[in-house]
Amino acid sequence: MKKKIIIAGAGPAGLTFAYELLKKSKKYEVIILEESNDIGGISKTVKYKGNRIDIGGHRFFTKSKIVNEIWKEVLPVQGKPSKDDIKLKRKLNLSDGPDPEKTNNCLLKRNRVSRIYFDKKFYDYPISFKLETIKNMGILRTVSCGLSYIKSCVFKRKETNLENFYINRFGKKLYSLFFEDYTTKVWGRTPSEIDASWGAQRVKGISIRKILGNAINKLFKIKDKNIETSLIEEFYYPK
Repeated sequence: MKKKIIIAGAGPAGLTFAYELLKKSKKYEVIILEESNDIGGISKTVKYKGNRIDIGGHRFFTKSKIVNEIWKEVLPVQGKPSKDDIKLKRKLNLSDGPDPEKTNNCLLKRNRVSRIYFDKKFYDYPISFKLETIKNMGILRTVSCGLSYIKSCVFKRKETNLENFYINRFGKKLYSLFFEDYTTKVWGRTPSEIDASWGAQRVKGISIRKILGNAINKLFKIKDKNIETSLIEEFYYPK
């Protein structure tokens, strides 16, 4: 008699757990309970008025070799350029894999682009130190942000809330420009009312120092094996 396993939720975690159980043993009967009519959880794509919309800005990238192997086992990575790769003249490092123009069952390699819209201008996220960024911010504001960050490095705050967490890593000026209002609108409370552990989970090791280090590595074409997840610029997307 098979042992019955019940999994709550048909999101990425629930589906992966069920897949691994069934793959490794035939002694389980796996049942997934899902309250909605769709599978995929917060990573699903929904159809709305003829459009396909991803719930959240989800993309697949990980430092975990095991997780990568599972993805590639289910969907192999593209081995030839797709139509939009050719049109946009993307330079991709491709290995043996399926042609995305002949099958939908594959992972596409994509360049990550995230933007902040502030003061009627677009800024890279995480904030980069390109000439365009300085031009958008203006010399005075850029200098002010730099001095504010230096001050935060010298006078560290006790990380009793999310506000202090952000200020310690970005300086008060950048915090007030990009983090304070956004966080308040999304979560309905100011960062001073949110526990600092939230920042450790969402932002992890990102800081001005990390961003500067990443920019220097890119300039001198140095590969960083310990790059922060939020700074990874390439990801997989299931076609």
